[in-house]
Amino acid sequence: MDFERFKKTQSRVLKLLENSYQKNRLVHAYLFEGAKGTLKLDAAYYLASLLFCKGENKPCMKCSECKRILNGEHPRIYRVAPSGETIRKDQIDDLIYEFSRVGLEEGVRVYIIEDIDKATPSAANSLLKFIEESKEGIYGIMTTDNLSNVLSTIRSRSQIVSFFKVKEEDLISDYMDKGLDRETSKILSTITNDTKEGFDLYNEGKIVDIINLVKEVNRAISSLSNPYVAFYKNNKVLTEDWGNKKYHQIFLDLLITITNDRIYKLLGQDEKIVFCDEIDEYDVDADYKKIFKQVDTMVRFKERLRYNVNLETMYVEMFIEVCK
Repeated sequence: MDFERFKKTQSRVLKLLENSYQKNRLVHAYLFEGAKGTLKLDAAYYLASLLFCKGENKPCMKCSECKRILNGEHPRIYRVAPSGETIRKDQIDDLIYEFSRVGLEEGVRVYIIEDIDKATPSAANSLLKFIEESKEGIYGIMTTDNLSNVLSTIRSRSQIVSFFKVKEEDLISDYMDKGLDRETSKILSTITNDTKEGFDLYNEGKIVDIINLVKEVNRAISSLSNPYVAFYKNNKVLTEDWGNKKYHQIFLDLLITITNDRIYKLLGQDEKIVFCDEIDEYDVDADYKKIFKQVDTMVRFKERLRYNVNLETMYVEMFIEVCK
């Protein structure tokens, strides 16, 4: 748990939780919603620390209760996470059974459910009944990246707490503090709001190849060369695995980003440019209307990734239209 970063990036949520605790206004069910990487799970454990801490200044992070939470060993915190792509009914049944037992330690109990939007209908309905029948001293904290996918009746019976995206400069600073250059840091901050996921992508190695590919394709488009040739040149990261749409999504997102950079250059807004090492490559005399059209074309073709399409054919069609 990264409580310090939670305090720094989600000060509004921090104040809400601390005020609610100090004024004894905590509710029995919370729904933490916001983009991935906004430290919702850290906030859930922070709230649990407020409830369990035995120190004078809560949470003290020094008492035995806080240490057990930090080590993920607290016996009165029950955590549920998706099994594969879903939260199954039997997982919720296990939660309900656990909370029906008399514990070895009396007092407050907390359950934390990650990605509640992934609960199956039967799991969500079982949880709903449990929430409605919750007893004194039981607190539930659910997290979601997709609030609209959460069962409406669960939403209505929970206090929804919204988490704001981490500021871009904070993300960039985190990456740079750990040794990445500014351009790579800026690029990763556009891909994900979660620095852990960003570092995982970077350490996989493929993201560097995709970044270089995006630059080559962009140069081809800008110089009126054939971008499809640039796309295939030394491009193994995408062409060796057509079925992995994750990296095609990243490629198209970054291609749109670098094309937008060309617009920012024309507008004199260099501070907004993400691919900052490419700034000298951008043509200050380019036709901005054409670039806008190219962005629109890329966005439309990116939408096709949601469907079962032939990606090789898709790229051919996209590059033909981009170069018109």
